[in-house]
Formats: sequence, C-alpha cells, structure tokens
Amino acid sequence: MANSFFEKINYSACNEDSESERKALCLTSDDTVLCITGSGARPLDLLIDSPKKILSVDFNATQNYLLLLKIAAYKSLNYAEFKSFIGLESNFTRKELYNKLNNLLSIEAKSYWDKHFNLIENGLLYCGTWELFLRTIAKAAFFRGKATKKLMASETLKDQQVFWTNHWNNAVWRFFLKLISNRFLWTKIVKEPGALLIPQEFDVYEYMSSRMNHLANTHLLRKNHFANLLFYGEYQPDCLLPIHLREENFEGIKNQVHKIEIITDSLLNVLDDKTISESITAYSLSDFSSYADTQIYDEIWTKIINNANQEIKFCERFFLVKRNPETLNKRIERENILEQQLCDEDLSAIYTFCVGKVKAGL
Repeated sequence: MANSFFEKINYSACNEDSESERKALCLTSDDTVLCITGSGARPLDLLIDSPKKILSVDFNATQNYLLLLKIAAYKSLNYAEFKSFIGLESNFTRKELYNKLNNLLSIEAKSYWDKHFNLIENGLLYCGTWELFLRTIAKAAFFRGKATKKLMASETLKDQQVFWTNHWNNAVWRFFLKLISNRFLWTKIVKEPGALLIPQEFDVYEYMSSRMNHLANTHLLRKNHFANLLFYGEYQPDCLLPIHLREENFEGIKNQVHKIEIITDSLLNVLDDKTISESITAYSLSDFSSYADTQIYDEIWTKIINNANQEIKFCERFFLVKRNPETLNKRIERENILEQQLCDEDLSAIYTFCVGKVKAGL
C-alpha cells in the first residue's frame, strides 16, 4: 500500500448513511465496535447509540488526524462555533477556534494541521480528495445550474420523479455518468487504487445509472446529505445533515467522544492483537473490499472469524467490488432480507450490503 493515496485526506465529509449501520448493528452499551475511520463520520455517528467503546482504525494517518481534530472540536467548542470550524458556516474566525482546541491534539496531528491549516480555513468538511472532486464536477456542470436547482427544489418525491424522468435523465446526464464511470479517470486521473480491483466484467456505468435512478425515485434529494454532496459539492441549508452534525445530537456526542480509541494501522495487524480483537462485539467495515485484494480480504475475514469467541455482529458495504465472505466459513450468517432493505433505504444509494452475525467458535 505504498501509495500517496494513503498519505493524504481522501474523505472529509459523510459519504455514507450511518443509519444503515445503526439498523444493522443495533448497538448497546455492552458493545465494543471496530470501524474504519475514513472521514471520521462513522465513529462519531455510532456514538448516538452509546456503545461501550469504538475502535477507529485506519491505515492512513491523515484520516486519523482528521478524526482527532473533529473530536477536539467537540470537546472545546459550542455548537455555533463547531459549525463554523467544521465548514458549515463562517460566523467565527477559524484560526481563533483552532487555537482554542489544538492543545488537545497529539504532537503529530498538531504538526500536520499547523502545516495544512489552509484545509481548515477553506472548510474542513470539504478538504478531502473526493469532496474536492465533487466540487470540481459541480463547477464544471454550471451549464446545468438551472436544472440542478429545479431538481433539488422538488417539494415532493412525485414532483422529483417527474422532473428526473422528463428533464434530468437525458443524454447529457448519461454522458456524465459514462465519464465518471470510466476506469481511466479513476486509475490515472483520480489515482484511486481501489479502481484496479473492480472486475473487468463489471459494468460500472450500468451499475451507477441504476443506483442513481433508484436514488432519484426513492429519496427526496434536497433533504439528502449525500445528494447534496453529489449535486452541489457541499451541504445546503435545507438538507438533513449527517447524524453527528445535527444540533440535537451535539451534546450527546460531545459527552461520549472519549469512548473513541484511534488506531493507525492495518486491519490485519489490529486483528492480530488478541487483547484488542477478542473484545470486539461488532464490526462496521465500510467498503474496505474496495482496497483489499482477494487474498487480503480473505485473511481479514478469517481473522475476524477465528477471533470470535462470542457472537459478533457485522455490517460491510460493497461499492464496485462485491464479495461473499460467507463462503469462507459456515459460522458467517448473512441476513439477506435486511441487506436488501438497507440497499433500498440507504441515503447514499450506491452501496449494497453484507450484514449478519459470526457465530461464536467452540
């Protein structure tokens, strides 16, 4: 994994819908959860169910620096200040806010953010490679600005469906989807390492077209935080923010961020540590299959199975790389009905799910 992709912030906002993980895992105060750090949204979102502990793991140190910064913001700021610091508003000076909280960062994290303060200054939520890509696309699509506003202004799902069918889903939109589905773009321009793992026979365009049609026909886009990122490159005032960014959840999360333990390492190495792995009762694995070849993927799941000395719950997302971990061991029991329900209801729409339990070993 010696790749610059793993040495910069690639995800900074919430590109997934954590309500799906909440439904899949049904966390309680007895649960210790392992999750992928990513943008930091997932571990913060999962605090809403008050688990005993969250182990937030990422191979990429900069993603963990981002989570550390967000945790420091919860600890040090009120909600109005937090919204400005994170990038939702600009009512406070971000430099002054940063000076209020940077003493809570590790030496390494503080050094990183001191050197990259421009990422905070320009809006922390939108500093990731993915978010910058979406903003660039939104600017490039200025000629569809009126159509975008009309689509995102739909008051009812019925109005949106009609506009999508009659005005949006045309040759221009299909050309755009083909453009962003092009493997050359992802491997050579974006330099997304996971693109190399997509099976050659998998039709990326057809998949994305199908999932975007599903999104437009089942979710009101103007309220959908994922759709706001896709079409505007940022969260608009009218959208329902991700769980951890909502005012009603701020104090509850502030009072629980101490439960998050951040680990910078590979999943394989973390799972090799019995003192950690044997305490885990739930796994929120995001779409790690996008970055793990078949051998590594199977090794990770084998370790999860072998370390399960009690029944554990899991929720894994699949984007363009689909896997079947249940073929490795009959102790893995997938919940197919719930998986389909989450696929239908998930606000981010582009994912399918692998959800279930690993039965305890003898």
